[in-house]
Amino acid sequence: MTRTKLSLLIPLLGSFSAPTWAEETEQPGTLNMQATVVSATRSEASIASIPGSVQVIDEQQIREQSGTGRRVADILGQLVPGLAPSSGGMSNFGQTLRGRNMLVLIDGVSQNATRDNFRQLNSISPASIERIEVVSGASSIYGAGASGGIINIITKRNQGQDLAFSSKLGLGSGNNLNPKGFAYEAFQSATGRQDALDWYVSADLIQRNDQFDGNGKRIPQDTSQGSNMDTETYDLQGRFGYELDADKKLNLLLQDYKDQQDTDYTKDPKNRQEAVAIKGLKLDDQPYTHNQAVNLNYTDKDLYGQGLVVESYWRRADALFFPDLARGKAGVSDNNSVQDVYGLRAAIDSPLPSIGDATGNLVWGADYDHERSRQRGDQYKVNGLSYSKTGATFELGPDIETTTKALFGQMSWDIADWTLRGGIRREWIESEVADSIAYGEIVQTGKRSTLPGDTLNYDDTLYNLGAVYHLSENQDLFANFSQGFSLPDIQRFMRDVSSTFNIQSLNAQAIKVDSYELGWRGTWDQWQADVTVYENTSDVTQFFDANDRVLRLINQKERVRGIENSLTYRATDHWSVGGTYAWAKGETEQNGKWIDLPATRISPAKTTLFVGYTEDDYSLRLQGMHLSSYDAAAKDNNGRDIEGYTLVDMLGSVELPVGRLEGGVYNLTNRTYQNLFAQANARAPFANAEGRTLSVSYSVDW
Repeated sequence: MTRTKLSLLIPLLGSFSAPTWAEETEQPGTLNMQATVVSATRSEASIASIPGSVQVIDEQQIREQSGTGRRVADILGQLVPGLAPSSGGMSNFGQTLRGRNMLVLIDGVSQNATRDNFRQLNSISPASIERIEVVSGASSIYGAGASGGIINIITKRNQGQDLAFSSKLGLGSGNNLNPKGFAYEAFQSATGRQDALDWYVSADLIQRNDQFDGNGKRIPQDTSQGSNMDTETYDLQGRFGYELDADKKLNLLLQDYKDQQDTDYTKDPKNRQEAVAIKGLKLDDQPYTHNQAVNLNYTDKDLYGQGLVVESYWRRADALFFPDLARGKAGVSDNNSVQDVYGLRAAIDSPLPSIGDATGNLVWGADYDHERSRQRGDQYKVNGLSYSKTGATFELGPDIETTTKALFGQMSWDIADWTLRGGIRREWIESEVADSIAYGEIVQTGKRSTLPGDTLNYDDTLYNLGAVYHLSENQDLFANFSQGFSLPDIQRFMRDVSSTFNIQSLNAQAIKVDSYELGWRGTWDQWQADVTVYENTSDVTQFFDANDRVLRLINQKERVRGIENSLTYRATDHWSVGGTYAWAKGETEQNGKWIDLPATRISPAKTTLFVGYTEDDYSLRLQGMHLSSYDAAAKDNNGRDIEGYTLVDMLGSVELPVGRLEGGVYNLTNRTYQNLFAQANARAPFANAEGRTLSVSYSVDW
């Protein structure tokens, strides 16, 4: 049995990076503890040397999990134990990592912004991804946003081929096989290399149509965050590399991604008892996500004995939301949020002089980032299900320009059976808030008045310190302390204020998080296992109150405690079984009493199990995910009561004489349920999630 076949069976679950294999071993399935990742340290480092929870999800696993129409959020919600389940729609709102916001990167470039649209995981097609690196726990290495961890999505590239092509056609369907509910996918890539130049280009096109619940009823769209039904998605990618010499290389990366909804169905506004899809929606400008990016990078492996990486980038994130709610005298408007970001980052990897048998290195450098964020809303006149623009436009919060400058250094030492890591990051942030027309005053009085802007400044120093003790070649113990932070969403905070509001009175400090974790990981010929316990704390609480539907920032302590573990047993060359468990408890202190955080912040306990079978030319995987019920926040009048559910999937693939056939049955038992996002955030009545869905695809490399 080949190494490639076996890697289909080992889930990258828990805190351990399981899917990377040792090329030199004669025993299939032996994990390579020296496999390298880049997200945790901003330079190549082995998994065994990192004092923290690191997970790598490889291309084969992504392909196995990505049925036609599924998104990155769906895949990660299944495979990452500390991550909340997917919303099932356009947004990853509420999909926290260890109860905190996560920093999403594509090829190392942040997709986050001060105005959080929660569509970072809806920024790339799974077919465009080579691997995903997940670092759980607060991190300062990339700056603001990583209070819960980092998800770095690394795109496909040339693997040394002179000329190669890859093609894929996919079809998805609801359980009723109704053609109106079919989903279609077409993917094509081409890659080549000639002399010093290499290149990779790809296009992925997806058409999703109606979706049906377990009762065969059409699911209405979620008008707050955006749904999957009746969406067209394209992801165009290009990567071009030029080797200046054996050590120096330039890389240019281009991306254009758009996800556009075009539907004439919506949720029946007259039915207060049941979420029903009703036909007749007339809305010209419908929800979309449109992201564009250009990255130009330079690497030098030997700059006076050091490694140098210089990364420059520009990206635009453009998101349109449904004209959802009437807000006082401002009436009904949509929400168009646009961020333009450019920046420059430099990192130098310097070897340190050996001290006896101890060897070390220092990664140091500087970051610069500039973001301009704006929000506008077109007012609509609503007549039943017909929406027409009135011509009035609102500023939904002031325009904000945020400039970030940072210096950092990360040191690592290998001393006998120990690896020690420590670092520091100093960050300066300036947010220039422009004068605007106070939307909150329009809502209250209908009058347009100027809200004066001002400048807000933040600066802070973040530290991290950790150690790995190598019990043996197959086992590690690690302990880690790290700090991360995120900025409050000033634009959202100021949406509802009047023109007399003084911005300097805004409680707008950065939210700094201290993260502690202790873990063990081990792998043998037939077993892999890991367990991590953690706690993260902060003195400021920011969360979305689902009952009052407002964003809150409160000067009060907050803590999240949890445990994550996974176990995989490869019983024979053909059979593997395993699973994961993740539990977290999040609390905030009010008036001297600790109360539980809502499920928009804290995912209920999540358990996954799988059994896999493989032969030389085919594989099968039966997997299940159980989300526990959660009523702690509801009892504290700080959230909603969540009813748990269990989902089962069957996945498989078979090698044909030419190409490969892959398929999946999701929600195998055709369960009728409401997912975590709907229960925790949506307005009642809650829409059901998808029932049994089918997917099949054919792909060929040539």
